[in-house]
Amino acid sequence: MNTMGPETVSMMARGTFTARWLRQNVYLASGSFLLLCFLVAALFGEQIAPYGADKQNLLEALEGPSAAHWLGTDPLGRDLLSRVVIGTRHTLSVALISVGLSCSFGVLLGLISGFVRGPPAIVVDAVVDVALTIPNMVLAIAIAAVMGAGLTGLILAISISFTPPIARIVRGRVMEIREEDFIAAARTIGVRRWRILLRHVLPNAATVIVIEASLQAGQAVLTATALGFLGLGVQPPTPEWGTLLGSGREYLHAAPFMVIAPGLAISLMVLGFNLLGDGLRDWLDPRVGN
Repeated sequence: MNTMGPETVSMMARGTFTARWLRQNVYLASGSFLLLCFLVAALFGEQIAPYGADKQNLLEALEGPSAAHWLGTDPLGRDLLSRVVIGTRHTLSVALISVGLSCSFGVLLGLISGFVRGPPAIVVDAVVDVALTIPNMVLAIAIAAVMGAGLTGLILAISISFTPPIARIVRGRVMEIREEDFIAAARTIGVRRWRILLRHVLPNAATVIVIEASLQAGQAVLTATALGFLGLGVQPPTPEWGTLLGSGREYLHAAPFMVIAPGLAISLMVLGFNLLGDGLRDWLDPRVGN
């Protein structure tokens, strides 16, 4: 005799659905979990870290991993685990702000280039084509060198260098959408161009924008840490991961853990964004996986 009530059956059904969804969207779930961990570290780093980011103890300088210092210490005796955890805020914020700015400008340029005909589209296409001939990293280094080392220059360098690829992807999607029947119908009944862009074109291009933004975020982390490694990013004593890598290269043979700790954190964050992007692509556009 079945003694389960309707609430129990409903909970079991929800649990079965959740398990099935996780199996079908393992990339999305894995990437979201990794990034959620980094988000928690970014928001509550000072509370999670066992020591302060700048707490020095010269008697414990360059100590290897131990029970007291899980990832070891740097030349000033600062705990590397604490500096990596607290530095999450700087690396993650740079990546998210940079991608947000590049997506905003890239979407605007892509809409103009893909939907508007005439001189504006020609000018935008020419600028984007020229920018795409320069590798992202080279362009970012040049911009950061001109702007000067620091947080503002780092964000602008990444934002400007990532805008052309996003603009080109959005342009391609917009050119597909503008040939659809519902766009022709909207034009026929006299809907204004800006209204078509905002209410019909942009929502239908949102999937491509979201997927590309999540993938670009991983590249933004790599670019930000590379610039920090070269001394063009956030400056010491701020524990940004690229800066930690740069300071650890001098001790690569004597204390390799100084490079392993931030390097592992960078790899995991990039992996999280890549898994999230792949998962969103499979979830929002199932045709890609077929």
